[in-house]
Formats: sequence, C-alpha cells, structure tokens
Amino acid sequence: MKRRPSSARWLIVSAILVLSAAVIAGSVVAGQFRAPDGSEFERDLETGSVIRVADISASDGLAARGVFVQQTDDGLLCLWDAPTATSPERGGGCNPADDPLGGSTISASLAYEGGPAVEGVRDARISGLAAPRVASVRTLMSDGTFRSVKLKRAKVGFLELHAFGYRIRRADLRKGIGPTAVVAYDDSGAEVGRQTTGIG
Repeated sequence: MKRRPSSARWLIVSAILVLSAAVIAGSVVAGQFRAPDGSEFERDLETGSVIRVADISASDGLAARGVFVQQTDDGLLCLWDAPTATSPERGGGCNPADDPLGGSTISASLAYEGGPAVEGVRDARISGLAAPRVASVRTLMSDGTFRSVKLKRAKVGFLELHAFGYRIRRADLRKGIGPTAVVAYDDSGAEVGRQTTGIG
C-alpha cells in the first residue's frame, strides 16, 4: 500500500515527526519541497505553538485522534494527526507558512498502520487543509466510490482555512478498498482541487 505520490505538496517529515516506526508503519504525504537538514528541522519543530484544528472520531475499536497545526519560528506550517498535541505518535508534513496549501486549494496527507497490502492495514487516516472557497471534500476510493469528509473552520496564522480529518472505514480496508485521492468542491459542486494519495 505504501507508495509515494508522483506530485507532492507536503514536505515529507514522517521520519522526524514519527518517533516510533512501530506506531505508524507508513505515511504517504504530499510534498513539493526539498527535505531540509534533519537536525535543523528537528530543532525548528520544537518551536511554535500547537493548535488542534480538527478531530478524527473513534471507530472500529480505534481511539479518537486530533489534527494539529504548528507554525514554527523558521516559517513552516506543519500539520499532523496524533492522539494528543504532545504525542510522539504523529505523521504529516509541512509547507511554508505563507503558502500552507502549496499553491493549491487543498493539501492533505495519508498516514496508516499495517500493510503493505490494503487488506493488511489496521488504521488509515487522512488529514489536511483546504482553501476558504472549498465547500466540501470527499475521499475517492479505489472502487470508484466516495466518502464524505467533514470540514471545520480553522484560523491558521492570519488565514481562515478549512481543516479536516477522516478515518478510513475498516470494512473498506478489509475488502482491499483504499483512498486514492482527496477531492475538493465549491458551492456549485464543481471540482476545484484534487490530491492523489499514491494508492491505485
């Protein structure tokens, strides 16, 4: 299941954000950026306040998680999902704070445990941010169906954005159905943005 997207908007930081590989076995994150020096980046991640902007509900026996943003002193806006704001069990990515969506209307990441086949994934979650013009977000699954994703207004720095978090149904994973893209729509229902996950 673990594949890296051909185009990326999030800076891949899972190796730094996730302190225990046994906790999060995989993360497919979008990124268009060159990875910074690891030690400097790790120090930067210790700066700035962490704000919870969305929730991932408990389901299928799995505990609830939060979606958090952090603006660092060096000008990065990082987003990840985790059990708590201080938990080391987090996976996500970063963009420049002045362009948190990476030039798009939506920026999202997929983190999962288990695999590598979709059927072997125990938990998979999508989290991200969307532009104010986005009225709704849906996850496109590998069987061609969609899953609705709840949006929550979030103030990120000086920007008003939408934040979201979604847990893939275990019933879908057991059938080998995984998320292939996160799709954004405007008020008219027209597609205004799409980000692939690297699956399918």
